[in-house]
Amino acid sequence: MPKGMAHSLIDYCELVVCTGRCIREDKAGYIEQHHSTILERLNLDTEQWLTLTTEFEKHFSTAVGSEHMLQQFKQHTNHQRIRGMAKARVLLQHA
Repeated sequence: MPKGMAHSLIDYCELVVCTGRCIREDKAGYIEQHHSTILERLNLDTEQWLTLTTEFEKHFSTAVGSEHMLQQFKQHTNHQRIRGMAKARVLLQHA
């Protein structure tokens, strides 16, 4: 069994949003058409999203998240360094 997702991040997010729109309106998890876009809810702009989806594996390997979360992960796992810290600072500072 491979580690991580077997599909790209953009495909996974599209699947989640599509699923939320398919769920019945009277059920939890339903996403209405007039809700803000997923990027607005994640507090990402289109340039950040494009970099994340097209260069994801280039910048991140062990863990992904905000700089703060990566620092916590680094301490918890006793890693000396976590690849992706600089990109997390740039791309995920408000996420």
